[in-house]
Amino acid sequence: MLRVLILAAVFASSCSAVAVATAADAWGTITILEGDALIYRGSGRLHASEGVRLMAGDIVETAASTFAQAELADQSVAQFGPTTRVMINGSVTRQKPERWLYVMDGWAKVTGMKRDPAAGPGFDLRTPLFEMPANTAVVVLRGAPSEVNLFVERGEARIAERQASANPTPLTLKGGDFYRRKSLARGVVNPGSMQTFVDEMPRYFRDSLPLRIDRFRDRPVQPTEASDFAYADVERWLKAEPALRRPLMQRWRGKARESAFRSALVANLSAHPEWDPILFPEKYRPKEPAPRAAHAALRSASAAASAP
Repeated sequence: MLRVLILAAVFASSCSAVAVATAADAWGTITILEGDALIYRGSGRLHASEGVRLMAGDIVETAASTFAQAELADQSVAQFGPTTRVMINGSVTRQKPERWLYVMDGWAKVTGMKRDPAAGPGFDLRTPLFEMPANTAVVVLRGAPSEVNLFVERGEARIAERQASANPTPLTLKGGDFYRRKSLARGVVNPGSMQTFVDEMPRYFRDSLPLRIDRFRDRPVQPTEASDFAYADVERWLKAEPALRRPLMQRWRGKARESAFRSALVANLSAHPEWDPILFPEKYRPKEPAPRAAHAALRSASAAASAP
């Protein structure tokens, strides 16, 4: 069964991209889908649909005007707005289970990342600029390459601002707080009007939608295969932080045999140098010792040159 631990393990993709997760392996289940979304799993790509179980290591990308809702067994809910890219990870079998949702960009609303502690560990919320441990708050997030906005709709949330060369900076947000951070500058809380944020928020985020996981609990839906992906489709992930991109290298190493994908990898090698051994393995092979005959000839020549 396909299992991926993005931060702790190297995954060799040998399973079918259309494998169906069991309840024990599933991170959550897509229970509402309005529009189109794709799931990157293993070395392939799948069409998302209601009832599909999300697995550790999946990358989910929604199209424009799309809304998706994923529910976990502990009744935690993650909703994704249009043009959103997220990575799902975690392990439910380790002694210290870890689950997290990484939002690369786009819109996400998370309701009770740890609704029922007895049902599981919940999940952390991560972005390029901050991390939020599992909690019972309701938060709405909008991420962009160099800016992140976060509104705490209900409850209290603790975040840790990620720093380039220092320990994360902790910050506590309470219900009604609006947090904004640009690039690696210090984030600010309630920096003024958040009307633009509210106006652009997906309309589904304004309502409390019903939980629907029970209707799919005993009948998971098998996703259908989508077309193959090109370098441009996953470029943001290939150029992400090392903890994300290195395991993807192991998962997608077979793509280096595709001419166009390989050319793009070579052209952007400085952004993901870990691909160098895969692209140019000859550079990393141990040098073969010179033949004995060559050594003998060199010794003879040296002796002749030193003779009177």
